Amino acid sequence: MEFRKLGRTGLNVSCIGFGGAPMGINNYLEAYDARNSRGNVEAALHTALDQGINYIDTAPGYGQGLGESIIGEVLKTRRTEAYIATKVASSLGYDEVKRSVDASLQRLQSEYIDVMQFHGGYLTEGDYKRLIHDGPLDALKECQKQGKIRFIGITNENPDHTLLWAIQSGHFDVIQVRYNLFYQGAADPLIPEAASREVGVVVMRPLTSQAFARFMKRVAPEAAEKLNTQQIALDFVLSNPGVSVAICGMRTSDEVLDNVRSVQKQQYRMEFKLDRGQGGVQF
Repeated sequence: MEFRKLGRTGLNVSCIGFGGAPMGINNYLEAYDARNSRGNVEAALHTALDQGINYIDTAPGYGQGLGESIIGEVLKTRRTEAYIATKVASSLGYDEVKRSVDASLQRLQSEYIDVMQFHGGYLTEGDYKRLIHDGPLDALKECQKQGKIRFIGITNENPDHTLLWAIQSGHFDVIQVRYNLFYQGAADPLIPEAASREVGVVVMRPLTSQAFARFMKRVAPEAAEKLNTQQIALDFVLSNPGVSVAICGMRTSDEVLDNVRSVQKQQYRMEFKLDRGQGGVQF
């Protein structure tokens, strides 16, 4: 397994992480029964840990706590082998944030959470200011003082000004943002700014939520049969040295092993260069 530093946290994290949304949410991207698939997911988590994957990302909203509870069941005997990153809803107030942290700790069967993130979908300027100034951030900092959480993060689909403010504020140790072959906006200036301030960068949707594979089957079906489109997508993201960990949704041990083999092969890795004078990212 390839490991990278998660910003200033000092955590040495696997370059791919176990994403908790697909395994906790019913019918996520395809027909799927989360509760009745619990055994397969627990086996996948054990396989991931055995293969060196040590970053597990989840949220209370992934199956109304189901995702966290599955992770907790597996990690109750392997807690020191993994870093848990979960979330609190960005709409909550001070007291609600603290209650959400406690509920996550209970479901995860853990005394602490490594990275607690504000769960943003598409945060507005008003959303961000409320998090910073109206109590939610203070609640997380209080939980941090109490030893319930170690580091604070924030997630957002868009690599926009809200995440730039978060990086520059000094309040956040980790950001999570969408970045992939189809959606490259985070490459500049967000990821370089995070690197310069030692903020860890976690990437969501590195495999394009299957869009790249479907696109290739549509426009070049013969090529799609010969190429490992999943590895192409993953290697693109991991070619960026500013990326700490790419979160891959996994439900089965076979999916885990496929992703691990992709990391080992590095078949499509490229030298990454940010050249603003030549129009942006160059490979």
